[in-house]
Amino acid sequence: MGRKPLYKKILNTLKSGKEYKIVFIGDSLTSAEWVHPNWRDVFEYILKFSFEEFKEDDWWVPEWNLKFYNYALDGASSRDFLQQVSIAQKEIEPNLYIIMGTSNDIELGITVEEQIGNINSIFELLSNKDVIYTPDLYSNDQVSNERYEQYIEAILSLDIPSNINVFNGYEIYKDYPIEQFYTLDLDLNIDNTSEVKKDTIHPNSLGNIYIAKMFLEEIFGIKVKPELYLKDIRSDIVKYPRWT
Repeated sequence: MGRKPLYKKILNTLKSGKEYKIVFIGDSLTSAEWVHPNWRDVFEYILKFSFEEFKEDDWWVPEWNLKFYNYALDGASSRDFLQQVSIAQKEIEPNLYIIMGTSNDIELGITVEEQIGNINSIFELLSNKDVIYTPDLYSNDQVSNERYEQYIEAILSLDIPSNINVFNGYEIYKDYPIEQFYTLDLDLNIDNTSEVKKDTIHPNSLGNIYIAKMFLEEIFGIKVKPELYLKDIRSDIVKYPRWT
């Protein structure tokens, strides 16, 4: 799998001695703060160590000069995305915005039309930046999937500026082994009996590694084998997890 244009652009920035800042914008699927490792961690590790152009005395360049920031919020809507983009612009001036979402608009009563307006406003704000955008992911809850599909169709039908790298992560994720991605919730009732149910929305570590795989392969041309990576991070003897 050959390296794609955004990878080469970041490489040229690193070779010039400059920092390249990457910010994550999204909802709970992007914040993923309860999962270790989460896809942001995996993405950062693999991207940094994929720049094999730096090998000897300059090995430190991608590790030091690639900077990552989490501006994702649990429960965030497209309104929150727009606000977080503005805040990140002022606070850290990122080079690349990675945005995923948002299915929360459905639960919060935000219409398709308003979501389109919010996403368009984000794209306008970032007209001179690199942007990766995908809708939220296919879940193990078919009712939620069916409710969200009209939002996905509307966003993907927009006239997308050339600086926006858009892909349909919802469809890509659907083809992964999602039956392995979801953990159980344990709720304690008032009478101290327990009820076990599946969390059908938020993926576990393996599911998160597949999210990282999706971004790295689609946008950067970096091949990832999630099961290999998961095996290595669960080992007590492997220092640098492999991904290929």
